[in-house]
Amino acid sequence: MIMEKLKKVLHPHRRSRQDPPRQDPPNHLRHWAVAFVVCNFNVDVGPEVELVYPPSTQFSSSDLSAICFNSFPERQDTETEEDLAFHFTISNNSPDIRLNSPCSPYGSASNLFGCCIFRQEFDDTMKRSFNQKTLVLISSHEFTAFFLHLLKQITSSSVISDPATLEATYSQMLTWPAPSLGRHELPFMGSTIALEVAPHPAFPLQGLASSSPLASNGRPITIYAYEPLGSWDDIMPFMPCLSDLDVVYEKLLLCESVIVLARSPQLCSETVSALVDLIRPIPYAGDVKPYMTMQSEFRSIGLDGGTPRPFIIGITNPFLLKRVLGATENNERGRPHVLHLHGINGPVPIKRHHSLRHHTPSALDMPGGIDSHPSTKKFVKSDRTFIQSLDSILRADSRTKTAIGSLVRRHYAELTAQYLAPVNRYLATSVSPNFISSGGNYRYANFSETDFLHSLSKYGSSVKFRGQSPMQRHKARDGLYESFCRSPNFYSWLDMKLSLEKEASVGLLGSNSAAGVS
Repeated sequence: MIMEKLKKVLHPHRRSRQDPPRQDPPNHLRHWAVAFVVCNFNVDVGPEVELVYPPSTQFSSSDLSAICFNSFPERQDTETEEDLAFHFTISNNSPDIRLNSPCSPYGSASNLFGCCIFRQEFDDTMKRSFNQKTLVLISSHEFTAFFLHLLKQITSSSVISDPATLEATYSQMLTWPAPSLGRHELPFMGSTIALEVAPHPAFPLQGLASSSPLASNGRPITIYAYEPLGSWDDIMPFMPCLSDLDVVYEKLLLCESVIVLARSPQLCSETVSALVDLIRPIPYAGDVKPYMTMQSEFRSIGLDGGTPRPFIIGITNPFLLKRVLGATENNERGRPHVLHLHGINGPVPIKRHHSLRHHTPSALDMPGGIDSHPSTKKFVKSDRTFIQSLDSILRADSRTKTAIGSLVRRHYAELTAQYLAPVNRYLATSVSPNFISSGGNYRYANFSETDFLHSLSKYGSSVKFRGQSPMQRHKARDGLYESFCRSPNFYSWLDMKLSLEKEASVGLLGSNSAAGVS
């Protein structure tokens, strides 16, 4: 009895197994978000939490620390005048923060998604002459574009850490219905925002028609919950070469690891978001971390004692790059592909110059250097017409560059659809999906890689493969499909396809929902 009383004094929010369940007051904000967090950079102690709203949010100390360190740029840039908008993902280590959505999509029970607005303002009273603060929205839902739109509206006419504005935002979000599949029209700060929630995050081409969220003809702004945050119009000028798009696309298709290295958290996190979108409707089955710092937790990507698994991460610290590369080599894993985004003088080259392939650019010179561009084998033949169109737009007047995003996304969505066509044909004609597992879920019971490759040899694929002769092209084709069928991506795509087909069969989805992932 004495110990039980002592526990209640030390941990009043915890209950023993004998206590009746506590009836918490309803918090409808949790349907959408966990909390707003304002972080301040204290030059003496580093990042620190200035404000959490609502104040009753019970983050663990480790999660608060992770939010702090991930909400600031690692590289100091005194010329940063505009706000930086970026996002990150951390593991949920707060036992009191649980899923609270009454209907699909429920969100992630294991991860917390943070969307940030970082602001740096001159202040001669500070030691470094700058005041640096970040407003973070933490959620169990990965509605990145939507939440960043909210944060930009909140901070557009006020300071980042205004409690009155956060309280007004909180009160308005309490009136929203819980997120569900389909269209929502949500009142926010005097306007209405339309949010479209697809049946699965991997639906292709989300938000393509509304890449610029401007209201017209009195209609509300429309944002797609899972649309990529990054715009290729902004990313392409930093690419090392145009052909790297095909290299990274192939790496992600086969669920291999990719590291994006850039100068700012906004550029690296936007690029990670845009790259994952390239292979949709195939869900990338590895770990996705749009922005990581030296203080981030790396067990989730298989480092520092974690279980090895594929990943795509965004970083800005070249010393962190060296650490990650060294750890993967020590684990005898395949070396991650490094995509280094950096501005170059002149137009973006079509192909990488051989003499630059194995050298770290001068902006990131380090003792010993970094071999950031090892030779890479590709299976798919580059589309010369697409590359030339991309090159022509990049060399043209800047006013025409808004066509880049549509061109890139449509090209790779079509390429992925062509790639999946032989797999869908085989599943539709040779495999029965009607086998029901012990858990009541549908699954393809007798998928055979050998039989599928035989079907592929008989019917072929419309994808163009590398090789000088038909035998070389057939070898490249079989090699790519064989690697895909053995990758985690194949199972993530198959699981999504089965679950959507099951939901569509009982009328839970629209008639075109299952077809959208084929």
